[in-house]
Amino acid sequence: MHKDSLSEFAELILRNREVLLANWRRQVCALPAAQHLDAPTLDDEIPQLLEKLAEELKRNSEIIDAETNAISTEHGLLRWQADFDVTEVVNEYNILRKCLHNLGEDNDLVLSGRTGEIVNSLLDDAIAKAIKAFETMMTIQLRHQHEEHIAFMLHDLRTPLDAIHLATALLEREVPSVSNSAMESAVSVLRGNADRMSNRVRYVLHKTSRIGTATKADFTTLNLRDHVAQAIHDLAPLAKHAEINVINEVPSEVQIYSAPELLTQLIQNLLSNALKFTTKGHVTFGARITPVGDVECWVKDTGTGIAPDKLKSVFDRFETDANPDRRGIGLGLSIVKEIVDLHNGEIRVESTVGEGSTFTFAIPGAKPNKSS
Repeated sequence: MHKDSLSEFAELILRNREVLLANWRRQVCALPAAQHLDAPTLDDEIPQLLEKLAEELKRNSEIIDAETNAISTEHGLLRWQADFDVTEVVNEYNILRKCLHNLGEDNDLVLSGRTGEIVNSLLDDAIAKAIKAFETMMTIQLRHQHEEHIAFMLHDLRTPLDAIHLATALLEREVPSVSNSAMESAVSVLRGNADRMSNRVRYVLHKTSRIGTATKADFTTLNLRDHVAQAIHDLAPLAKHAEINVINEVPSEVQIYSAPELLTQLIQNLLSNALKFTTKGHVTFGARITPVGDVECWVKDTGTGIAPDKLKSVFDRFETDANPDRRGIGLGLSIVKEIVDLHNGEIRVESTVGEGSTFTFAIPGAKPNKSS
């Protein structure tokens, strides 16, 4: 094709853009990942790509400008988010190539020579940019999964480390009444090593991404009272030494939709936090079924309470108490919030300094209806 023919094909693309897109969509819809997409989502950046192709034909140029590169890269990223695989993205571009050839043939314009070079150059470059976007996203995903794995492994150390910190604090209260330098030295070593381990875990977790949001746990219907009872049993030695009464006020009929490991973690973190900041009195775990079928739970303590200026940041990662006797890793409540978020629930806290705190959260009590 000479220059006039290039311009003619460019105008043909612009005049028949909607027909071209309709033919392209009809064929692309056969791809597994595209079957559930509506027309605007399926089109994505393709209309803009056709306009750029028309511009290149009119200019008789194979030079791919920055705007065209951005269109192709964005298309690749959006297809990644729509769960396409890389072969499906390559296929949809090749379907577009075929549609362009058919459009030319239907109008007695054959895509050969200079026109074919420009069309193929732009589409091949678009495919390359999409593949590059996929590679980038795959690398990020693999790195994120690795960080999630490390974070969960380290996070599993949080509960025993909290128990060690609490036990050490209890020992330190008793040691002054016992005249035994060896005992004092042993407790000091215990405290030093626990702090060192906490600092190492904190440092590594600072390098990792958020945890919990990527978890695909196996949810099922669980009896809440049984899980609370088990957590209270596990924490009984600490509660006994601190002379704190931990009360399970969850009705026996309350069922909750969760994964066993997540529910256990959620309950233990809340109870451990309450025990840490309560020196006398009691800690109560209660629950009720709301009118909409969710389960509202609360953990109420008679502890030191939280200062008003700290309430907004209480669920932040690495937010911890300034008192060394109660300082942990600073992940307990942030993980609680992430677990609640994973259940599509909500959590809040109310507190009065010197009187205690109440943490309240609500999560589904039954398996959510897929149609809702």
